[in-house]
Amino acid sequence: MDNIWKSIETFFVSFTADAALKLLGALVMLLVGLKAIKVLMRLLTRSMEKSKLDRGLLGFINNLLSFLLRFTLVVSLLIYLGVPATSFIAILSSAGLAIGLALQGSLSNFAGGLMLLFFHPFRVGDYIITQSGYEGTVKDISMMYTTLETLDRRRVVLPNAGLSNGAITNNSANAIRRIDISLTTDFSADVPTVRRLMEEAAAIPPGVLADPPPAATLDKIQDGLLVFTLRCFAKTPEWWATLLLVTETVKARLDQHQVPVRGPLRDIRQV
Repeated sequence: MDNIWKSIETFFVSFTADAALKLLGALVMLLVGLKAIKVLMRLLTRSMEKSKLDRGLLGFINNLLSFLLRFTLVVSLLIYLGVPATSFIAILSSAGLAIGLALQGSLSNFAGGLMLLFFHPFRVGDYIITQSGYEGTVKDISMMYTTLETLDRRRVVLPNAGLSNGAITNNSANAIRRIDISLTTDFSADVPTVRRLMEEAAAIPPGVLADPPPAATLDKIQDGLLVFTLRCFAKTPEWWATLLLVTETVKARLDQHQVPVRGPLRDIRQV
């Protein structure tokens, strides 16, 4: 650090016409360099947008390249003005050690961001459920944090370190997704009839896929009641809307045929 200040002091003490021209040349180089970096980044961005790179990874690469190019430009100009290159190496080594110790948590988030961007457990636009219980649509994956938007339009910002080290359920990973609807009827209900009514009701909404076909099963007998489950599939983007429609049509079809739906029985005694 002392060598840098001494070099700068020597430069201005021995300031001559040649030094003034050199300083002016450095200023011109700075302006031209910044303009060239801007043009280069624009070309690189257009080129990468044509590829199949993830949007989160694209933003990360753009920010990293922009910082490295500007940093290299500034260091090159200072060396051009006479600042020793060895001084920069010593400063960068010391600063790197100090920053690494001070930002251990942030570096963990940074490393987690790299893992997410390169291995793609999820992408921007996917609907995920995290191990910590947060769920929503991925809106942004930055170097340090991932931003989710919940169904009620809240924004949740999560550190990348926890996401890269925890379990993640990606509901958007597959093209189709299963719908499960369970209901309970009287023990005396006719099992084939209830199954048929549920399957017929599931075939009504347009979002339900015919392959694989809807299927209703008697899953268990619990507390003297019959527990049925209807399973059908829908395209992932249409899953939520289809779930609501299937639930409504099943209820209407059972009501139409006077099949009672019961809740769990509770025997309450006063002591």
